[in-house]
Amino acid sequence: MVEIEVWMNGFTEKLVNEFGARLLFLGLQGSYGRGEANEDSDIDMVTVLDRVELADLDAYRAAVREMPEGEKACGFLCGAVELKCWPKYDLCQLARDVRGYHGALGTLLPPIGRADLAEAAAIGASGLYHAAVHTYLYAGRESWPEFLKEAHKGAFFTLRALHELRTGENVRAKRDLLPLLGGDEREVLAYSLLPADEPLECVFDRLIRWSAAAMAEAEQSRDTKFP
Repeated sequence: MVEIEVWMNGFTEKLVNEFGARLLFLGLQGSYGRGEANEDSDIDMVTVLDRVELADLDAYRAAVREMPEGEKACGFLCGAVELKCWPKYDLCQLARDVRGYHGALGTLLPPIGRADLAEAAAIGASGLYHAAVHTYLYAGRESWPEFLKEAHKGAFFTLRALHELRTGENVRAKRDLLPLLGGDEREVLAYSLLPADEPLECVFDRLIRWSAAAMAEAEQSRDTKFP
């Protein structure tokens, strides 16, 4: 597995040498950022430059390709103005999930409020609901296991947003969030960590039931305050 601290320190040095003061932020998110990575995990980075032109993308790509296991690199890159204009609901995960290596992300983000977090939860839940119903109806059964694996992986971000809407607490890692949940929520998150040996119809039923409830809760949370 990638020695992520060594990798990120080396990549930070490359970008500083390439972009200098134009590099406003470099951070790590995803499974490596949360301390949940395995051998197959991507290196999911967040990079903000003062501006982004095609030549900058060429230089960035070259820097990635020079890194060991650079084929695992992925993530988010944009200019400072674009970040300020980005839809706030989409920045909720970014703001809560990134570990910084260069610069300060908070100073570059627009203000993000409770309504934005509620919208992020609603969009996440509705996407899962639609995808689960569509897959159950129209996809071949042989594709179900891979779909359920990816869907439950994405469910974590909605679960985390809902927990923050209820409590004001941002929990970064799945294993830290798991004991704070109950019922369908706990089962959904547990499945993302280790799929249970149960009929796939039961997994779909729970995912659809939970995502419907999550949409309703997110909608009700828009105008309420933290307890």
